[in-house]
Amino acid sequence: MSTKSTIAYGKEFHLYNECWEDDCVYLELDGNPKYEASPGSVTVRIPAHIWEVIRTFPGVTLDLANKSDAEIRTMVEKEVDERIAEWRKARSKREKGWVSFGGGLVYGSADAPRAEQVRSGFKEMIRRRNLQRDIQLNIRRLAWENSPEGRRKRLEEHNRKAVRYQAARKAAETRKKKTGG
Repeated sequence: MSTKSTIAYGKEFHLYNECWEDDCVYLELDGNPKYEASPGSVTVRIPAHIWEVIRTFPGVTLDLANKSDAEIRTMVEKEVDERIAEWRKARSKREKGWVSFGGGLVYGSADAPRAEQVRSGFKEMIRRRNLQRDIQLNIRRLAWENSPEGRRKRLEEHNRKAVRYQAARKAAETRKKKTGG
């Protein structure tokens, strides 16, 4: 069984998430992909037609990022109530097992007490919301860093560091001359 969750695919590529990783995407290029690898980096040539397709798909969901605790609790309670009702409707052990399996990692066993399932689900949804908020923050930061204002600020910071480095180097050379070294 694959753990890949497809976002988009074509004859030459596969854009996907791994089921247990909510904070990244993977791009698999088939055929004869062009790339350069060196210690600490990999550069991948992405054909324009593939780029134009994959950039239209969101890589991760951010559906919880702007929800309040109260909204999340209401959502979890509704899902738990639906899950419990479905479990009670199930006629066989096998059906009950499938209901319990669906959502089991988030809520626990479907025959567990409602409060326990809500507590478990709420904890997991808050974890997911916090992860989504971190991703959202990183998106905003990266977008700002690549805006004209962000680029100007980065260049100014780079220039300040260069001036400090040059001053320190000049001071070291002056000390070296004074000590005769």
